Amino acid sequence: MDTLKELIKIVNRKRLSKIDIFDKTFLNKNSTNLYYQLYEGIESGAINDDASAANYLYGNKDKDPRYRKLKSRFKSKILKSILLFDTEEIFNNDRGRTYYECLTHNQTLEIIIQLTGTTKLVYELVKENYAKAAQYNFYDIQRNYSFYLLSYYALKGDSKAFAKEEENYLKYIQLAQKEQYAKFLYYKSAICFENQAPITDELLQSVSANLEELRNIKNVLNNTEITFFYYFLALEFYQKNNEYYKLIEISNEAEQLMINNSSAFTNTRKIIIVLFKLSAILSTRQFEAGLNLIKDESYISIPEGNYNWFLLKETEFKLYLQNKNLPEAYKVYEEVLDNKSFKRQADQITEKWKIYHAYWVFMDSYLNQGEYKFSLPKFLNEVPVNTKDKSGYNFAIRIIEMLFQMARKDYNLLFSKMDALRVYRSRYLNDNTYKRNHLFLSLLLKSEKSGFLGKEMQKANWTEVAELRKQNNYIIADWEIIPYEELWDIFVDLAKK
Repeated sequence: MDTLKELIKIVNRKRLSKIDIFDKTFLNKNSTNLYYQLYEGIESGAINDDASAANYLYGNKDKDPRYRKLKSRFKSKILKSILLFDTEEIFNNDRGRTYYECLTHNQTLEIIIQLTGTTKLVYELVKENYAKAAQYNFYDIQRNYSFYLLSYYALKGDSKAFAKEEENYLKYIQLAQKEQYAKFLYYKSAICFENQAPITDELLQSVSANLEELRNIKNVLNNTEITFFYYFLALEFYQKNNEYYKLIEISNEAEQLMINNSSAFTNTRKIIIVLFKLSAILSTRQFEAGLNLIKDESYISIPEGNYNWFLLKETEFKLYLQNKNLPEAYKVYEEVLDNKSFKRQADQITEKWKIYHAYWVFMDSYLNQGEYKFSLPKFLNEVPVNTKDKSGYNFAIRIIEMLFQMARKDYNLLFSKMDALRVYRSRYLNDNTYKRNHLFLSLLLKSEKSGFLGKEMQKANWTEVAELRKQNNYIIADWEIIPYEELWDIFVDLAKK
């Protein structure tokens, strides 16, 4: 009761009357409140920018001072409301809920200290939550809680309690520092893969060193958060270093940890692990294994229309296509296009499915002796974003265009592209990520010198063919929709006909 009495003094009637957050009254459909109108306008898409907001609320297309004031207060209310979320609704795991509770509790303590100093109230509140933070090794929270206790003991003159707590505080400082440094190592490495810098041997060696250091910290800290930072970096590294079986091994290890320790599980982690694992399964041509995992609803569940759902469907489509199961591949294609949120996806994503469809049409004609009916001019006009991605899906676009031309015996068009492709190879395909692109394009350029004669192409003992057929030798990028060694065999076969 003493704790409640002290809290009532702080949360007095005057302060309660001025609490400024969103509550149910602001979400009332019948409300004419401007805050509600702004919220509803943004949520519905009627408001996209400041000009449309001013027009929507005040009928004024110019910048309106009333809107600027409303916007500022609206943002303040939104931010304060975040501290009052229902943890059961926003987190699907105990660790996430507990960290949110500890974090908001910690901030509350900071405010109380600013208002009243380090009093017995602070001591009592810390002791209530200390064990909760320790349960999940929240070192940053434990460090702060320990410091609050030290402050209280110092003011009380309790040197015995201070000395005992000092050991905890110094320990948590070191652990929190190690934890933050581990996260720094992750981001320092992750940026190497995200900023589109060339994937060179030097870069991979640097990331490998960071990964080893992160592994050592992981082994010291009993902390699932750091463990998953290690897993995520390991997955990125093994994928970029073509170690697909190691990637699968790490995925299995992470999945087993989530099975054995429910507090380690989050749906986001599960999805990330699964997508990496499936990419490795696809790259190692384990088609049935990958499809069985995708079909197992107890293994993976991604909300339909979610961004990761579209990524999963890309992998599923490629698994079917590369396994020559064209009817099932087409079903996946139709499922994606029929999805209500498909048209709202970024142009780069929607264009990808046009590219996938082009490959499907080609393979359908090739395998079923079709007539290769497909409008290349229309197709090229429908993929402008990916056409500009010179070292990514642009390559897939160039290859499918050449496949159709080869199948139709449009040799003049093929020959006319070769000089541009030589420039393209030297300008855009010079790091590890594009090695397979480089090898495949080199084969086509050599074929041009032989006049695209099927017999000459079949007899040719070119090193590029052997290199492409090696497993786990080079990065297999997302835009390699059909393995290049298989496409080479198709080119040779078409040239012979």
